[in-house]
Amino acid sequence: MTTVLLGFEVGTGEPVEIPVGHMAVTGQSNVSGKTTTLEGVVSRCGMRAIAFLTKRGEGSFRVASPIPPYFKDRTDWRFLASILESVAGDKLKFQRTEIMKLSQDYQGPEGTWNAPKTLAEVQANAEIALLRSRGIAKRVYQELVTYLDDVVPQIALLPASAQLKLGSGLNVMDLTPYDFALQALVVRSVLEWVKTKAQKTIVVIPEAWKFAPKQRRSPVSMAAEELIRQGAALENFIWCDSQDLAGVSGVLLRQVTVWLFGVQRDAREIERTLDHIPADVVRPTRADIAKLGRGEFIVAHGNELRLVYVQPAWMSSVHAEAIARGEESVESAREIVRDFDLEHEHAEETET
Repeated sequence: MTTVLLGFEVGTGEPVEIPVGHMAVTGQSNVSGKTTTLEGVVSRCGMRAIAFLTKRGEGSFRVASPIPPYFKDRTDWRFLASILESVAGDKLKFQRTEIMKLSQDYQGPEGTWNAPKTLAEVQANAEIALLRSRGIAKRVYQELVTYLDDVVPQIALLPASAQLKLGSGLNVMDLTPYDFALQALVVRSVLEWVKTKAQKTIVVIPEAWKFAPKQRRSPVSMAAEELIRQGAALENFIWCDSQDLAGVSGVLLRQVTVWLFGVQRDAREIERTLDHIPADVVRPTRADIAKLGRGEFIVAHGNELRLVYVQPAWMSSVHAEAIARGEESVESAREIVRDFDLEHEHAEETET
């Protein structure tokens, strides 16, 4: 099994390695250091990865290659059903017949249309059906039209990207200019591309409680569940990044083999963290979780539980080990790196 250096045990400074597999990283946003942790592990695992920026002002990745959004239209009834479940916030029961009509050639009481090839064509079919339908069918068409009214115009604004090209290391797709509905469709497209065309690739799902919720299907959860069940054979893995574990799809969490628990201050989140720690190890206390520092994570895999300072991508092992032992501060390491960068830039300017 392939392993990667996570960081160094707090107190002893001993190196801690974890298996490369499906992983969940949790902790309070803007306090725990989840983004820096993900970036650091990717930089050392020797695999390529893709992550997404979805909120303005969220922590950005320092060592990453920006790539344009990738989107591929899909119009089959199962995908349309996942959209409606996401909109309605509940599982579908009686609406599948109407959804199937929209995704195929149809001639009947609701109108006449051809099988759609794009979501814009699905929208046109639904608008025709909306004018002639009643009851539950009318509600189905109305919900789908409302959803697509938001998404279809944004799809037209996406940069032209017929192919997804991933470089080595960490690739980051900036989705902050787009609404959540379109963000979800882009993340879904990436997951499906990885499932069908990639090897040794990691997909980081941001805010997994939102993109792959527990209580209902969504465009992302459908693709993520397929990848997490089938991807390990090709070393394609999902890393879930979520402050709230309780709301994440149980299908995804059951496949997770490595857990990283960062600081939590809310009493409910602390309890949820403890619930996910294996029962056959010595569990940390509530205070232990509340007192974790930035970059400190309780890592659990198999029967092993360690408190680790995760080495950032920009930091050397010497400094990370010293910080884990309490012999150096993070700010001190930052200043050393900053001074080195300035000296390097000055040397390059002198040579030119």
